[in-house]
Parts: sequence; structure tokens; C-alpha cells
Amino acid sequence: MKHVVVIGGGHAGIEAAYIAARMGMATTLLTMNLDQIGQMSCNPSIGGVGKGHMVRELDALGGAMGRLIDATGIHFRILNESRGVAVRGPRAQADKVKYRIAARRLLERTEYLKLRQGTAACLRWRTGTRDLTGVELLDGSLLSCDAVVITSGTFLNGRVLIGDRRLEAGRAGEPASTHLAEQLRALGLRHRRLKTGTSPRLARASIDFDRLQVQPGDDPPRPFSFFSEGIPQPQVPCHIVHTTPETESIVRENLSRSSLYGGHIEGIGPRYCPSIEDKFVKFPDKGRHQIFVEPESLETEEIYLAGLSTSMPPDIQLRMVRTLPGFEGAEILRPGYAIEYDSFDPLQLHRDLSVEGLDGVWFAGQINGTTGYEEAAGQGLLAGINAVRWLRERDPVVLGRDQAYIGVMIDDLVTKGTDEPYRMLTARAEHRLGLACDLADSRLLAVAREVGALTPAELSRAEAKAARRERIQAQCGEAWVTQTSPFGPIAAGAGVRMEAGMTLSDLFRRQQIGTGEADACLALLEGWEEEQPGWDPSAERDLLLFDLRYAPYRDREAKLLEGHRAWDHVRIPSDLRVEQLRGISREIMEKLVLHRPETLGQASRIPGVTPAAVTLLHLLIHRF
Repeated sequence: MKHVVVIGGGHAGIEAAYIAARMGMATTLLTMNLDQIGQMSCNPSIGGVGKGHMVRELDALGGAMGRLIDATGIHFRILNESRGVAVRGPRAQADKVKYRIAARRLLERTEYLKLRQGTAACLRWRTGTRDLTGVELLDGSLLSCDAVVITSGTFLNGRVLIGDRRLEAGRAGEPASTHLAEQLRALGLRHRRLKTGTSPRLARASIDFDRLQVQPGDDPPRPFSFFSEGIPQPQVPCHIVHTTPETESIVRENLSRSSLYGGHIEGIGPRYCPSIEDKFVKFPDKGRHQIFVEPESLETEEIYLAGLSTSMPPDIQLRMVRTLPGFEGAEILRPGYAIEYDSFDPLQLHRDLSVEGLDGVWFAGQINGTTGYEEAAGQGLLAGINAVRWLRERDPVVLGRDQAYIGVMIDDLVTKGTDEPYRMLTARAEHRLGLACDLADSRLLAVAREVGALTPAELSRAEAKAARRERIQAQCGEAWVTQTSPFGPIAAGAGVRMEAGMTLSDLFRRQQIGTGEADACLALLEGWEEEQPGWDPSAERDLLLFDLRYAPYRDREAKLLEGHRAWDHVRIPSDLRVEQLRGISREIMEKLVLHRPETLGQASRIPGVTPAAVTLLHLLIHRF
């Protein structure tokens, strides 16, 4: 029987192993420490704007993260709710202790999946880098497999930095992985050093919460997963505090003692999650910076300061923290730190996340230059799916930019590459009007059927909801609104003048119709109030109004991008020698050789490749 090994038990590894096993493939998850599966090394939260979209998408395809956060979340909020359905994003604070336990329990109880503690030393092939035979461990044993997904996180040549101290570690308290990193380097893969960082953890009892701004969660909390029945954990508030002039003064006076500004870090850090040192240096006109005070678990007394990532020495960290209002007597349980690690140029990947030239190998997560649990999970899911499909000699699953935020992220990585830790933002998605996170189960239903990871009951539930949405849409298009119809008084009460009749869909497009009027109209439709698992009437009403009111904008967007979508289906032959083609400038030829696009659509998205060059390339392909 074919066998997949997933190296790494972080968020990418969990998804890769879980989805491969759910697809019926014999799978082994190899990790250095079984007790650290699903560890949240940084902020103990899941989701957010853009990120929450990806969690919903992987849940729709059979992934684990949505289920895990629903089971262990202690604070849920919908971000950007006032800005519209397309860009609002669910976010939840996890009980990190329970999340880790739940992740391991889920994997241990998954059929076809085994867990194995050990450290990967190198990959073994029969001939060169062809015909993979397995993963050799540091203890000398060989874990046989036919495909491997590497989800190494920050462990490849990882180095923790606090002030002027350097510790060889994958994260605080755990060893780095050096042997596998050196093998991948020796194979000629282009690599770079990236960095990320964490904030200090404090003792709850040392903080005066009465002086902080309370940030309550949503009541009731709304689940991430389309298949969750509720939120079992007690809900707790988070808090907000702001830095002071004293905070800035201490940071500026001690910049030379920071690992970052003291010249001890060579890696590039994330643009959209800067350290507190970067915030004060790069944004000197901003008087203060917001810090989120977040509980790490109901089982411990640790508090995480999101927004205060730092690589200052512990004594400076303590002085910084004590300048925050309410933190004058704060005690640090674990200091923050920076960590730098090896990542590999994602331009060396195919669209299915397999590695060019390495038979049977897929990369997912921070090894590809991304940052964030959700970005890692999305890659892990697709890498696991495609490793299984490769072994079964089936075409890979490639999500389009108009299908999913996961598709946007992977296309960005393998087409454009990244020279800094990549983070998902809604602004990266040109099709975002069609990528509302609450509709991920419907829009990815066909892909879910193709993947085959959902149980029959889960697939039936998703299909029933999609069918009900279509039925309601059809009813709205057929229901006729006149002054004498049941809908007439509702429309008149909203100030809609009806000199002639209109469909209920047309009525819902009127801005005078608010949620109250829409609810009253929908209550008149047959079947609207029927109870159904996973059906939330208020959320479905919002989605219906969004769909009807933004349809013209989506149609216009689709027409503008129709040509580009067509290009995504024109494959560039793998044996086409671009450097031998005539008529293409040297600059564009160099870009094509470096990026190795698999389709014309990919080629068109490479920075600096002109539409004229893509058209010429199209002609040359036809002559090839």
C-alpha cells in the first residue's frame, strides 16, 4: 500500500496528515515531540481578516482547523462586520492547552493515520532524487514512504535570539533541525533566512485589569466550522492597552540591545506583523500603539501581549511592559524572542506545491516563506491532497484565484515568489467580492466532492445547504411584489414606491430594505423558517442580500478578468525551452526562466511580464 509521511506537527502538518488520511491514504505524521502537536508558539488565536476566510475554506474541504478552534475557542469575534460580507473575517482566541490536546486526539483517532516521534535527518531516493524510498531519522532508522510533505515551520536551522544571545532552536526550549536543512541546501534549492517573533507572556495576577479597556466577544459566538453544532468552552473577554511615551523612550534608548537593531539578525521579518522596535522606528509620527491583552488558556494564568513582539533582552522587556497602564507591577513568565530560520524560494514549487526536481516531495507552511497558522494550514491541506492524488495518478487539485483565498496565496507564492514572510490580506484577492467566507461551503462544494475527504453525512449537509440557497434565490426571482401582494405593506413601510410590480429580488436590491424588512419578506417564503443543521437565518439573509446587491459588480469584474481566466487554462509545455524562443526580450526571458510559469495565466501575473509578451508566448506555444 502506498504511504505518505508528513514531517512536522504544526498547523501545516496537522492539515496535511489529516486530509491525506481522510482520503484513505496510509499516512504517518513524524514530529520531534508528540506533546507539541498543534502548539501555538505565537499568538494563541485563529482567523482574522483574510485568514479567517482560509480557515472556512479548508473546513469546507475537510480540514481540521475550524473544528479544532470551535472545540477549544474561548473568545470569538467577527472582524470588519460593518464593512460588508465580502471582507468580514471570523477570529477566535484559543485555549492553547486544550487546542494542542484536541489536535493530538483528533489525529490519534483518525483512521489510516499514525503518529511517530522522531527527527528527520534526510530524504532517501533510489536514484539521485528520483523514486523516493523514505525518510531517514536521526536514530538511523528508515521510515519508508512513497511521498513526503515537509512542514518544518521555523525548525530548519532555527535560531532563537534575545538581545545579544543566540540559541540554536526551532522555538524556545526545542532543538533546531539541521541535518534535513543541510540536505535541502546541498540539493541546490534556493534558500533564504526569514524571521518572526513573539511577545512576552505575563502572570495574570500581576496585571490591574480594571485599568484596561474591555473587549468582549460576540454573544452568541459563531462557529468557524460548517459542521460544528456549537461552542463548548466558557467565553472570556480580552482587553486593550496602549503604549506610552515612556514605552517609546525605553525602546529607543535600548535599540542597540535589540537583536534586530543590534545587528544579530540576518533574516527578513514580516511586514504586517512588526516588532515593537520596528513600530517606533518606522512609524515615528504615531503617538502610541495598540496592544491586545489576551488569555492563553483557561488552564493557566498566562497572558499574551499581542502587538508587543520583541527581541529585547529580558530586563528591557520588563521595563517596557511596566510602562503600560495597569502593568506597573507586571511579571514576565516567558520573555518574547525573535527566531530566524531557513525557507526555500517558492518559485521552485509547482502549483500543486510539489518541489521541482525532487520526486515525491511537497513543501507547505513557513518553509515556503509564509507566516501565520492559517497560511500554513491552507498550504498543508493542498499539499496533503495533492500528494495523495499524485500517488493515485490523478490530476492535482489547483484552486483558482477566483475560487479561494487559499488559491490566491498559492498562486502568489509559486508565480511571484516572496522576499519577506507572506501574510494573507483581502487586498491580495482581485475576486474578493465572490470569496465571502460564509459561502466557502457552497463555492467549494464541487472541489470537496472531487477530493473525497468529507464523510457522507458532511457532504450531504453541505449539499443540502447549497440546494436550499439556490431554492431561496429562485423563489426570490419568481415572487411578485405589488401593492396588494403580501410583500406590498412591507415595501410601503420601508418607503418603496411601487408604480409597477417587481420581483422580490428587485425589492431586496433597494437600499431602503433593511434587515428587518428582509426578514419579514423571507418569512413569507415557503421553507424559509424550516430548521436545518448549520442553517443560520440571519447569516443567510445577509448573504442573500449581499449576493443580490453586488451581483452587477461581480459580473463586471468577471468580464474584465475573463481573458485572464482563459489564460489559466493554457498550459506552457514543460519541455518548452523559453531561452530559445525568438522575439521575447532578454529581461522577460530571464523572468520566465526564473519563475517557470506552468500556464499563460501564471506568466501574465509575473511582475514585469507585459501583456504583449504573454500574447507572443501564446503564439509561440501554438507553433511549438
